[in-house]
Amino acid sequence: MREPGELIARVRVPLPLAGTTAFHKIAKRRFDDISSVALAFALEVSDGVVTRAAIGLGGVAATPLRATAAEDLLTGAAWTAAGVAPAAEALAATGTPIDDHRASAAYRRAMLGQALPRLVAGR
Repeated sequence: MREPGELIARVRVPLPLAGTTAFHKIAKRRFDDISSVALAFALEVSDGVVTRAAIGLGGVAATPLRATAAEDLLTGAAWTAAGVAPAAEALAATGTPIDDHRASAAYRRAMLGQALPRLVAGR
């Protein structure tokens, strides 16, 4: 616990965070400050199998959230298009996306569903 007047001088984050990481910002324009959908992946893949998965989402609910159902399905799955398909379906069903001027709810769900297969394919 900090005493009154004390400051945090540094924050240390141990590296590496994960073997496979990616951040996808989906927006109409590259430099928009607000994305239609944002996805962050931190995955550990060992011998072609996902051993740990953390997925954060933005733009698909009132606040950012974790895709825990997709994470659970991904853990233990083969790191192949077929292996991640159930997790991709769960990812597409995550959150409560809305229709607004940035994107429709259907578009947001489609982007969520495509993210894992694209990551596996290296695109």
